[in-house]
Order: sequence, then structure tokens, then C-alpha cells
Amino acid sequence: MADVSLTSLDPRWVGAGGPGIFNRGADCSICDPKTPNPRCAECEGRGYLLVPAPARHGIGISFLCPCAVCTPKRSGNPDLDFSLRIFVAFSNPLDGGPSLDPQHAEWQRTGETFDTLSLTPSILRSSDRGGCGWHGFVVNGVVQTV
Repeated sequence: MADVSLTSLDPRWVGAGGPGIFNRGADCSICDPKTPNPRCAECEGRGYLLVPAPARHGIGISFLCPCAVCTPKRSGNPDLDFSLRIFVAFSNPLDGGPSLDPQHAEWQRTGETFDTLSLTPSILRSSDRGGCGWHGFVVNGVVQTV
């Protein structure tokens, strides 16, 4: 398969947090966190408080899979094509903050635009995990199939 421009694969920066998104906060000071009270007004029966999650930008990228199996399945509808997208979490997000999931964000990013983006190591949509088996690299804004 020929190399393709990342910009031809509908790339999108992935964000996190922001309005309406919450993280787990401190344990509830009214009820026992081990046996929360479903009628607790402070924690609403969770046993812990919710705190707003700050908006994050560029924690990763998603783009359409370039493989020969996935390409013909594209409908052009982003809602229907979601399962055909590759998601890569950055170990060094664009916004300068920490990785959201250090155990799974193993990809080091260089470049700050889709045209200059490079990722290491390679990307594998493992068939063992329900993927199509595509394996490749993103180098200077070009998606290269291995």
C-alpha cells in the first residue's frame, strides 16, 4: 500500500475534560465512602465528590485507518465510521500537560500540526484486539504502511 498524507485520513486532535466532565474527587465527608448513603445530598450516593475536569487539548490523535480492509467500508459519515478510526494517545500531549493514561500512552509525538506530526513507536491495530491488523508509522505528516 502506498504512503498517504495524514490530512487525507480526516485527522482530529483528541481532547478531554471541559464543561460537563468530572473526575473523582475526595471521599464524602458526610457518609461513609465504604457504604455510601443513596440519599446523601453531598455525594448523591457515590461515596465521593465529583470535581470538574479541566479542558485538555491534543492528548492524542484519531484518523481513519488507511488499510485495504477498512478503506472500502468508509461511509463518509463520522458517526458510522467511528470504528474505522485509529486512536493514538500521546505520552507528551500538545497542551504540555501529562498523559491522561501513562500505562497506555506510549507514543512520543514530535510536530504540532498534522503536516509535521511524527509518532514513535509504530502503530498496530492488532487483530487480537478486534482490529484489522494494519501496522504502520506516522512520519512528518505521512502515514506509512509496513
